[in-house]
Amino acid sequence: MDEPTLKEIASQLSCPEGENGIATGEKMNSLNDFITEKTIEHLAPKQGESIVEIGPGNGMLSLPIIHAIGSQGHYLGIDQSTDMARLTKVNLQQQVCLDVDVLCCDFSEAEVEEESIDGLLAVNVLYFIDDLPAFFAHIKQWLQPNGRAVFSVRSPETLNAIPFTQYGFNIRTIEAMETAMTEAGFTTVESTQYDEGMSSFEGIELSVDSVIIKGICT
Repeated sequence: MDEPTLKEIASQLSCPEGENGIATGEKMNSLNDFITEKTIEHLAPKQGESIVEIGPGNGMLSLPIIHAIGSQGHYLGIDQSTDMARLTKVNLQQQVCLDVDVLCCDFSEAEVEEESIDGLLAVNVLYFIDDLPAFFAHIKQWLQPNGRAVFSVRSPETLNAIPFTQYGFNIRTIEAMETAMTEAGFTTVESTQYDEGMSSFEGIELSVDSVIIKGICT
């Protein structure tokens, strides 16, 4: 692939927009099925809980969260992409008797009451956060005591082998991300890595893994 194509792919992964962005979101559902499933598993949402998801894509992979929190729970999706926010709202609000909100904005602009949520998750989002300590400190304010935050990423080894990640991706070690969470005040910060084997995206064959990083808010 030439440089403009690689830049376009990276840009759409960061903030999918337009027809190409919608198509990218659909492709990512297949590629991110496993990593999202494991993220939700580590978050372990329960009946009646309030959950925030940053970067839900088109929302289809978030359905297990909706089913877990039930009609007494509340789900808030936050996405910078107008198309992804719209699709998330459409796809999730089709679920009957569920409290679902979706905001189209940067996480720093989202109006979330302090200590109001039980859990937060973000799949393949941390690459696009420039100031990670500030990000963790900000979202920690939203969590109730003992609230959980779960983030999932690909390992640096996987990312460095993908040609488009040189454009706009912040590739950090797992230890650096864990340290940033700890310094922001999260406790019991730990990570789990899963090997997914080979996969394909945009004609590129990838050896894929999932790293799930979880912290508790004190």
